[in-house]
Amino acid sequence: MTGTLATETIEEAAAALSRRALLLGAATAGTLLVLAGADAAVPAQTAPAVPRVTTRNAGRRFRAYVQSAGQSNLETLRLLPIQPRQVVIRTEAYAPCYTQVSQGGDLLPPLTGGIFGTLPPELGGPLPGSAPPANAPSPNIEGHLGVGIVEEVGPQVQRLQPGDRVIVGVTSHCGNCYMCLQDRPDQCLMTFGAAFAPIAERLDGTPIGAALGIGGASELMVTDEEYCVPVFSSLSPAELSLLGDTAATGFAAPLSLMHVQAGSDVVILGAGAIGLAAIQAAKLVGAAQIIVSEPVSHRRERALKLGATTVLDPNALGNGLVERVHELTKGPTERVFAGGRRSNPGPRENRGADFVIEAVGVCTRRPKVEMPPDPSGILPMQQAFEMARRAGSVMFLGFGMHGNVSFNANRFANQGRILYSGQQGGLAFKRDIPRFIKLVEAGKLDLKSLITATFTLEQYGDALQYLVDRTGVCPVVQFA
Repeated sequence: MTGTLATETIEEAAAALSRRALLLGAATAGTLLVLAGADAAVPAQTAPAVPRVTTRNAGRRFRAYVQSAGQSNLETLRLLPIQPRQVVIRTEAYAPCYTQVSQGGDLLPPLTGGIFGTLPPELGGPLPGSAPPANAPSPNIEGHLGVGIVEEVGPQVQRLQPGDRVIVGVTSHCGNCYMCLQDRPDQCLMTFGAAFAPIAERLDGTPIGAALGIGGASELMVTDEEYCVPVFSSLSPAELSLLGDTAATGFAAPLSLMHVQAGSDVVILGAGAIGLAAIQAAKLVGAAQIIVSEPVSHRRERALKLGATTVLDPNALGNGLVERVHELTKGPTERVFAGGRRSNPGPRENRGADFVIEAVGVCTRRPKVEMPPDPSGILPMQQAFEMARRAGSVMFLGFGMHGNVSFNANRFANQGRILYSGQQGGLAFKRDIPRFIKLVEAGKLDLKSLITATFTLEQYGDALQYLVDRTGVCPVVQFA
């Protein structure tokens, strides 16, 4: 069934929806407007047809940054009728993350496909007037998180009501799919494998989707309830916007999946928004050493202020970086019967950190600050593995890396390291965000220190360039 519904048929139509249709994100059959690259790990599915609900906001005009055929422009759109589990949100703040500019540039060629779409020309995308690539994504509103005020809800929405402030996160948490039931909501199948219907149209009638079913670079967001957490706090929208992705990912890494222990040695590679949040989480649980590797000098300074005990420059140390970490984490004695790591002489692999978090990722465009040793992001992944002790834990948080990573087969198979593929650090969105907000309010998580620039919607392109330049940490786009 397609098309709009009269108000008196809402309940009848909603009752007819299958549970599968709701879980898959309620898309119109045969339509896929939010991208899944050719190299995506899980191909997007085509969801069954789901009816829409005519509401008072249908037809409302709003402005949004739309990505289409390699170009990004601020456009005026019309809101379509919503689906029964969707909410209409007036955006207050949006924090772009580096993944939006990590799809190819002057340092590395573009990857094939990609879940965030084709970049605008000024950031390495196709030039205006060039032919769109085969299987080019349909037009969609940019952005995959946000903070705002709920203005309207569909008839099946339960947790939200108009007037609520909500954080919209990059990964859903439905609580019902296979991955959520396996206690891995960071892999929720409403995000990975779902199809998303258009939420708006151009004034000429062209349907417009939203990146990952969210579209945060917009005056209005329309998304499913499962992407939203209500916020009952006086914290600023700018601070809260960091909990939609970057800061939430870094803060979750030591707490939600890896479970860093008090008195342990922790190494964090990368001191961007994710790494700086991970530092604060490691400090919160009482890590004895928090060793941070970061090539950008102003980020090393910020890392020390937020709790790092030692900062290292990977450019200065070169091939000696892993050895330096081993020296810092070898323990106070080598006497095995006194609790030491090894006897002398002994296997060097017994040295190393208890927990290693890789938060580097890829660097596709030349920044205005110090360059990383390996723009592809592969070297820090290999180093993270080598930095961990026997039976130590390693979490990988990077995104968009170019190439394949390899580890010594014997060490990989026999030395007991625990490896985590840390999508959002293992974040359980609905459970963890309220806890993180309490910690911000208690002064144990400092989000203000991560916000180093603010922009308006009209300056959205400048915010993305700020990410490329790496002259700060987190830009936030604020709405009037």
